[in-house]
Amino acid sequence: IEVGGRVVADPVVRVPAERRGVGMVFQSLELWPHMTVAENVAFGLPGRPRGRAALAHARVREVCAQVGLPEALHRRRPPTLSGGERQRAAIARALAPSPRVLLYDEPLANLDPERRAEIRRLVRRLRAETACTVLYVTHDAAEALEMGDAVAVLEAGRVVDGGTPEQVYAHPRTLASARALGAVSEVPARAVAGGFETAFGAFPAPGAAASHPPAASAQVAVLRPEQVGPATSGVAAEILDAHPVAGGYAFSARLAPSGALVVGRSGSRLATGATVRLALAGSPAFVPAEGGS
Repeated sequence: IEVGGRVVADPVVRVPAERRGVGMVFQSLELWPHMTVAENVAFGLPGRPRGRAALAHARVREVCAQVGLPEALHRRRPPTLSGGERQRAAIARALAPSPRVLLYDEPLANLDPERRAEIRRLVRRLRAETACTVLYVTHDAAEALEMGDAVAVLEAGRVVDGGTPEQVYAHPRTLASARALGAVSEVPARAVAGGFETAFGAFPAPGAAASHPPAASAQVAVLRPEQVGPATSGVAAEILDAHPVAGGYAFSARLAPSGALVVGRSGSRLATGATVRLALAGSPAFVPAEGGS
């Protein structure tokens, strides 16, 4: 493991955790219930100030103000705080020693939606205000897309995709990556010279793949819900389900005659069981089918 080019752990080197310049915000927060907020925040500072020394410490006061913890809470103990206040105290404790790298392990998993949005805004602001690199782990696709300058998708402990949030969302390299970042339709595709054939028609292959189609492996066209919608002409489909979402309606449908299932968006409610025509906005991304390469 290297931090800023410096080896902190390998078969020979074992730099003690407190000297690695790494801060950590745990999913369960791990605040010490017998300590005040000020003492928790001061835990990683030289001398580990306690009592009045922690309350008066300039760095404690600085980071508490930075994360929005008022002075009235500095003497309180974690069990007496709200979930959002405990989250801010945990972030302040991680920031206090001025780490080079700050790790967040699913930090919002135990918060209600309103508090989650509030702490996300805080984390984004702190990322802009501090010099440390932030590594944020989450199973929430919306969180990953909102929080990251760069996104890495892991499957079975291995990185299978990476890039900007926009790149990985619109152009995933694997099915696992496509599924990790939100709802997706998986439509079988056949590689042909220069492109792919699907139930929605033929599409050119991107880049170098246009002249070297992966004909030996099964392919899948992956579609995001906002790409699929009703149209006057397109592929016939039966609506299986429809329900309201922000800004319109979501639906699922079965394409005829292939039987492929898709999810999409509509400006008006579609009746379950109705036959409609569906078309695509833009081109799909094409990835190997499961078991392909």
